[in-house]
Amino acid sequence: MSSSKTRSLIWQYFDLNSDDNKYAVCLLCHVKISRGGEGKKAGTSAMSNHLKSKHPEEFKLINKKKTGESSKPVTAPVHVVPSTSASSSSAEKQLTLSESFERKLLWNVNDAKAQKYHYLISEMIALDNEPFSIVEKVGFKRLLEQALPRYELPSRTYISQKIVPDIYNRIHDKIKTNISKAIAVSVTSDIWTCLHNSSSFLSFTAHWLSPEFQLQHGVLAMKPFSGSHTGENIAKELNAIAARWDIDRNKIHLLIHDSGANMVKGVRVAEYDSARCFIHSLQRVVIEAMKVQAEVLDVIATGRRLVTHFNHSSLAQEKLLAIQKELHLPQHQLVQDINTRWNSTYYMAERLLEQKRAISLYVAEHDTLTNLTIQQWGLMEQCINLLKPFEEITKITSSSSSLSCISEAIPHISALKKYLDKNETAQRTPDLARMRASLKAELESRFKSLGDNPNYLIATFLDPRFKSDYLGVLETEKARQKIMIEYIKNSCEESSSDGERSSPSSTPAKRMKEDETGSKVTREAHDTFWNCFDEVAKDNSSEGHDQEKQNPIANEIDFFLKTSRIDRNHDPYIWWSVNQNQYPQLSRFARIYLSAPGSSVYSERLFSEAGLVYEAKRSRLLPTNAENLVFIHHNLPLVNFEY
Repeated sequence: MSSSKTRSLIWQYFDLNSDDNKYAVCLLCHVKISRGGEGKKAGTSAMSNHLKSKHPEEFKLINKKKTGESSKPVTAPVHVVPSTSASSSSAEKQLTLSESFERKLLWNVNDAKAQKYHYLISEMIALDNEPFSIVEKVGFKRLLEQALPRYELPSRTYISQKIVPDIYNRIHDKIKTNISKAIAVSVTSDIWTCLHNSSSFLSFTAHWLSPEFQLQHGVLAMKPFSGSHTGENIAKELNAIAARWDIDRNKIHLLIHDSGANMVKGVRVAEYDSARCFIHSLQRVVIEAMKVQAEVLDVIATGRRLVTHFNHSSLAQEKLLAIQKELHLPQHQLVQDINTRWNSTYYMAERLLEQKRAISLYVAEHDTLTNLTIQQWGLMEQCINLLKPFEEITKITSSSSSLSCISEAIPHISALKKYLDKNETAQRTPDLARMRASLKAELESRFKSLGDNPNYLIATFLDPRFKSDYLGVLETEKARQKIMIEYIKNSCEESSSDGERSSPSSTPAKRMKEDETGSKVTREAHDTFWNCFDEVAKDNSSEGHDQEKQNPIANEIDFFLKTSRIDRNHDPYIWWSVNQNQYPQLSRFARIYLSAPGSSVYSERLFSEAGLVYEAKRSRLLPTNAENLVFIHHNLPLVNFEY
């Protein structure tokens, strides 16, 4: 290579042709340029002219260097591998020095590329219940420095005060638009107080059906609730939330709540049509029934002490695990029950019975523990058999994979009563006669109003799994059906004169499949109960349905009753989606009455998430920020992460 190559800056962009030294090759476009000869005869004028005409930016940089205007030395560009194509236009273009320098600059906080990651990080904080301080953590910062060298993490204040509220507002507007198109909206509400900082919140979740009969729901508020939890204050806050979402009072079909006196009064003062949470009422039925037999409470107390011993001792757990392996038992930990969830006591007893041999062997080696007696083990097994149907209904109604409809309440209660009256049930639970009687009495007492409540009657009637076949157990089926049908007829005639209302779009509601794989202990109880469920329909359907065909809605009702019921495990919303054109009037009422969930479990699940947001290390989190995070956590997946 000639000495001129070391002196001239032009060689930053050229190299000698390996086949012929009379030519140089441009590293930017791979074109051969004549040097005018070899050795001392060779020159760089042609190369300079080529650079000036084809690569003016690089030519300017060389001139700046020559005149001393550039303060930084020009570094050699990375050699570009020549293209295999003969055409130079298809070759990959070499970055200019200015472009290379620009790539090392950090994005401005308002740059579109930076904003993209601001929002993704804020989503992660809400979805994964991460603290805002994660943007200050060394490990997280190092990760992003390696993955996104040009991205600079914003401050926690910027995330919490700018990005998160903006995500909240965008999702809020999207859900609000959907709700504005709905025929009717059903609501669940409850009150929760955080143990870490004593802040109180009022939940408000909405549920509605789309024109395609897909169930949609959303968290509208987890509103900070200050002051006394009186009925008047609750009513005020409920109305404030509805007003904030522009939901007219008449559009709220039903508000589902627990049995707390203040909540009951608040809903009444707010003048909403309401229904009690089915699961809360069923909980009271079981708890009160267990209290009538002291020996049942003794069994539970003794079992609870055993579970507590193992859960508080790692050595005891290790020993129990060794015994389980030796006896070839399932290697399961014992379940600790919770006072506010009766089914947790059921699961505790079920697990104790499963591990009976291992527990008995362990207790035999430890004098400080008291084991259950043979009679108590037997009584525990009877309790599991008796309460198995109650546990299955609780699981169905509270399942996270579905939102149970109020249409299921009357059929479930009817089947439970029939199950308690069965001779088979009495034979399997001979020592629980008082508990059985109490269960039936509590069911009668706490659910007697269902047969007089048009919201439950019409919802059951419009559910293709049940129709009128499950309405005759509480009182005479014929009278109940006549009241319900007349109510529907009158409502349809009134609504046709008032005008049509539109409906929303949504995501599908998944219906829970029944667990047909129960343990050996509860298998017979499971089968007996669901046989009762089907027998209720057979008993009532034998009476027939004779209605006068006076108008279109009456004709629809007659035709609807003559069609066969679908299986109880099938999705009623899919049925209505397929058949709604055959029932233009009834389908409108189905969108209203089948929108109401059977329980307020959705609000309680919301508070469970709030408990994760308000963990001990985040007890100083502002209530407004907590509401925003919980709102985004629940609603962002529901809008498919599009806002």
